Amino acid sequence: MSHEITTLTPGGPGYPEGLLDLEDPPPVFTTGPLTPAPAVAVVGTRRCTRYGLDIAAAFGRALARSGWTVVSGLARGIDASAHRGTLDEGGFALGVLGAGVDVWYPAENRPLYRHLLSSGGVLMSEYPPGTRPDRWRFPARNRLIAAIASATVVVEAGETGGALITARLSAEMGRPVLVVPGDVDRPASVGCNRLIRDGAFPVLGTDDLIEELSLLLGPPPQRSRGVDVELPVAGMEIEDLPDHWGCTVAEALARLGRLELRGEVRRAGDRVFPSDSGD
Repeated sequence: MSHEITTLTPGGPGYPEGLLDLEDPPPVFTTGPLTPAPAVAVVGTRRCTRYGLDIAAAFGRALARSGWTVVSGLARGIDASAHRGTLDEGGFALGVLGAGVDVWYPAENRPLYRHLLSSGGVLMSEYPPGTRPDRWRFPARNRLIAAIASATVVVEAGETGGALITARLSAEMGRPVLVVPGDVDRPASVGCNRLIRDGAFPVLGTDDLIEELSLLLGPPPQRSRGVDVELPVAGMEIEDLPDHWGCTVAEALARLGRLELRGEVRRAGDRVFPSDSGD
């Protein structure tokens, strides 16, 4: 691997702020600089269904469009599918590994690793380069995923597994946990349904995901695509914005939030006005 490996120490330049919430934040090794954009973890079981793979990829694409960094463990199954969706949409992908950043595991994901790195994504690990992927390292890796992400999304999870560990650690650190519900008799949904029973936020699709995250974390960062956003007509009802912009409800709310943060629009009840207009 030709990418230069950097060591980041707790409190030092570039060290992920979220990791400081751990009781004993470790030094980490990365293949490049981490984006300052808030991160969302998308995790799930390796023994997933086609439905789960499709949902994970759709979530990766939606998060990328909204500008959030997408974090996973780059395991086979849900993790890998979420990152494929992220990269297909040109988003920033962060893979947190249970081995050295120069040890690509599982072997079937090597094309995904290459795609991630060539697209400007980053691999991160607390283990030195050359460290092999011993099984006991992966549960420890999950605490890094939980800490670096502002929220965790579980797509499919059985009765046990790393996704449930990540979800539990996220909740213990005060991060929101969002979960895709599933059939009560589907093995890959047992863990998800129990998380919802115990208080996790159910999420029912990409629009619901972005809307929930926007409410929990604030407006998404939304990568600039170099396109000016047309301001709404003075007095336009907020519910009419999706038709005005030709986008989904969640995307319209996110766009409205960004315009508000930039001071270009203001709300008055259920209506919105350009900031230089009267009402």
